[in-house]
Order: sequence, then C-alpha cells, then structure tokens
Amino acid sequence: MLDLHHLPGSDLRESKILYFRRHPITFLPLVLIALLVILIPFAAYYLISFLKPEFFAEPGYLTLFILGASIFFLFGSLFAFQMFIEYWLDVFILTDRRLLDIDQHGLFGRTVSELRLYRTQDVTAQVKGMLHSLLDYGDVFVQTAGEIERFKFEDISHPNHVAKLILEMSEADRKQQLDVAIEEFNVPDSHHADKEDLARKLEP
Repeated sequence: MLDLHHLPGSDLRESKILYFRRHPITFLPLVLIALLVILIPFAAYYLISFLKPEFFAEPGYLTLFILGASIFFLFGSLFAFQMFIEYWLDVFILTDRRLLDIDQHGLFGRTVSELRLYRTQDVTAQVKGMLHSLLDYGDVFVQTAGEIERFKFEDISHPNHVAKLILEMSEADRKQQLDVAIEEFNVPDSHHADKEDLARKLEP
C-alpha cells in the first residue's frame, strides 16, 4: 500500500481518510481480454485441425504453431498485466489536508496531482446510465480556483458519498486554516469582522 509520507508535500500530521480506485466492474474488459488471449490459440488449433487435418502432420508445423501460440500468450499476458497495473495503481486519496489523484501510465510512468482541501470550491457527483445507477458508481468532479480548475475522479464507487465527504473535509480544513491564521495574527475571537476578513482571504 502507498505510504503518504513518501509523496511530495507530505505532512507528518496528515492522516488518510479515504483510499479508493475505479469500480471493479471497470476491470471486466480486462478479464474478457485475458479469456480471449487464452481461447484464441486453442480455437485456431481446432479450426486448422478441422479445415486441414494434414497440416499438423507436416514435419515442424506443430512446433511452429506452438512457438507462435507461445509468443501470442506472452504478448497477451504482458498487455493484460499492464492493464491490471494501470487499474490497480490509479488511485484517489482523501486526507484531512488534501486530495491526491495518482494516475499510472504504463508500467513505469506516474502522475501525481494534488489539491489542498481548503481551496475546494464545489464538488459534483455524476452517475449516468442504468448500470452505473444499479452498481452505484460514477464520476466525482472537484472544482478549484487554482490553475487546475477541475479534478475528475472517474468510475469510483459511491460517488455521492465521496462528494459529500470531500465537502465536509474541505470545510473542516478551511476552518482549521482560519483558526491558524487567527492565532498567528493574534486576532481575538471577539473580532468577528477581522475573522470574516481572514476567511475571505483564505477563500479559493
């Protein structure tokens, strides 16, 4: 499991709240591809045996077929493994301080995007289609005021619950940032106008 403290900008006081990836149903195409990779050589063998029974009686033909089938299995397995790695290592992490979007590209590429929770402006959950509704998975969009205007978490389970949790955590982090600013500038709690002014400065 990924250790948050190994990522850039980590805080030792940071705690992990939620760790999630795409819904398992999105892994179904990979399973179908793997089954296809397994079945194609066998189907080819029986088809050739049925259409041209004397083909494998020729010296060396069966050996060549086995060699070709092995190469096919090898490349098919590598492709399926890469798809699995991309599925398993594409993760979204919600902590009490930030959102992390980790995108795996192939076997050796990775992009890590970070959003501080107090900069969150709006969170939208989107569930489209009958299958998405039945299995309760969809997309979550996080609107920010930074250069990256929108974070998109695709095909995650329970998107409405995740969106609500992100909003709650962002509000808690915003209040914490406000309290820290008030303490740093020695603003008494009774000075509501100053607190509101600081709150506006912390707005995304």
